[in-house]
Amino acid sequence: MSGKEFWMRTFKLSAGAALAMVLVTLGTAHAGVENVGTTGGNFLSLGSGARTLSMGGATLGLGDDVGGAGWNAAALGWVNQSQATLSHAGLQNNSMQEWGAYGGRVGTSKTRWAVTGIYQGDGSFEGRDASGISTGNFSVSSMALGATVAQQFGDMVTLGAGTKMVTEKLGPVSGRGFTCDGGVMIRRGVFGFGIAAQNLFGTMNYGSASFRFPTNYGAGLAYTNAATGLRVAIDANVPYAYHPDVRAGLEWTYKGMAAFRTGYRKELGSPGDPLTGPTFGLGAGYNNMWMDYGYLLSSDGSGEHRLGLRFNFNGHSGPDRDPFDQTETPKESKRVGDPSFIGPPASKPKQH
Repeated sequence: MSGKEFWMRTFKLSAGAALAMVLVTLGTAHAGVENVGTTGGNFLSLGSGARTLSMGGATLGLGDDVGGAGWNAAALGWVNQSQATLSHAGLQNNSMQEWGAYGGRVGTSKTRWAVTGIYQGDGSFEGRDASGISTGNFSVSSMALGATVAQQFGDMVTLGAGTKMVTEKLGPVSGRGFTCDGGVMIRRGVFGFGIAAQNLFGTMNYGSASFRFPTNYGAGLAYTNAATGLRVAIDANVPYAYHPDVRAGLEWTYKGMAAFRTGYRKELGSPGDPLTGPTFGLGAGYNNMWMDYGYLLSSDGSGEHRLGLRFNFNGHSGPDRDPFDQTETPKESKRVGDPSFIGPPASKPKQH
């Protein structure tokens, strides 16, 4: 297969995948809305990480670090060094979210692992009885601890799976449950494709009452040009208990030292939805540390700030310059001194 045929075939497959994502999402534009209020552990559906959220939350076919594994477990399969990630968010209604992850590669194998933790504090509220009389204040908080494993198959495919223990405290009522994540990613050339399921199976149990988790199914397509530092991603998501959405994001990295990001999220079938809106972000790295900032602007005019830190323990911690292995390979040349030749110089012939 010639180079032109390869790119044409890759383009057609990618265009077909993107079209299928959009059609499926549009066809289910009102699916899941009737299930609003029937799930537990809903804080899990907010997402975390300044880098991903500043790109509109589009990452299912792009993620290549420990942070990306929180969206698609298969993203962990591309991590080649130990990483630690921390994220902080000031949410609406004086709520806050703290998220962290640590993971890496198992020796020189193609297996990766990670442990994660997320905490969300929603402050305190005043309780009232049926007569409107105050019953005192009560606090609301949520937490999840998880573990993820991913395996790389060849140079193009990764599979990942994870489990989470989830707890919630709603004043005097406490809930607990277990749920799972799973995903697959495929990369070929400059294109990537991912499918993920979040909060799959399991129930949150509050005493004698049980509620299923806010399951979400999504697919994403990504494009990466290592030479220019440009990355583009588009995702489509179909949640169990909310409107389907389409997300798009763009990132441009300058010499692996600075990153500029923007994105957009659109909730389908819900005009004026507060989750619809643009996103913006910046990033900067030095040695083994990378800092990220994201701002999410809602359609109602409010906004959220996201901060993130990432540490690599075996190299530069900025966005990988070449996530799709677009490295140059030696070229054959019949002429000594050919400037297009890449590789060590040829040895001089011996004089007889």
